Amino acid sequence: MAPGGRVFKQTTLTGEIIQDTQSLDESNNHTPAVNTNDSTRIRNSRGKTRGKGLEKMKKAQGRKMKIEIPVGKGRPTKPDQSAKLSNELGIIARNFLLLPNKWKELTREDKDATLIRCHERFEINLDEHYMKDSCEDILKNRSRQWRYKLK
Repeated sequence: MAPGGRVFKQTTLTGEIIQDTQSLDESNNHTPAVNTNDSTRIRNSRGKTRGKGLEKMKKAQGRKMKIEIPVGKGRPTKPDQSAKLSNELGIIARNFLLLPNKWKELTREDKDATLIRCHERFEINLDEHYMKDSCEDILKNRSRQWRYKLK
C-alpha cells in the first residue's frame, strides 16, 4: 500500500469482511463496481447503541445524569439529555421489552418495569405524570422502530 493510503473494511450481508486499499493518487479515478449478486452486496452500518457514552459521563461526574422535561414539551430541551434518554430507552426496548404487535398489548407491569430500568440509569422524577408519559412515548416510538427493523 502506498503511503497515505486508506484501508476500508466492509461487511457483506452474509457476514464476510472485505478489505479494500486505496492510495491517494487513485482516489480521483476510483469507480464503484456494480454487482447484482445479492449475497455480496456491501452494507455499511453504525452498529447498535451500547450505552457506553452514558457510562463514561456517569463515571466522570460521579452521579447519574439528571433529566429535566418541561411541562408540555414531551422531551428534554437540552440536546445531550434528549440524546442519552432516547438511546437508553432504545436499548431497553431492544433488549428487555417484550415485542408485541401493538403498544396497547403491553401490560402496565411491563411498562413500569422499563421505567424502573430508566430510573436506575438516570436521575428522573417519574412521580410526575408528564415525565412518565413522555418517557413512555419515547419508548413506544423506539419499540415501533425496533419492530420494523425485525421484519
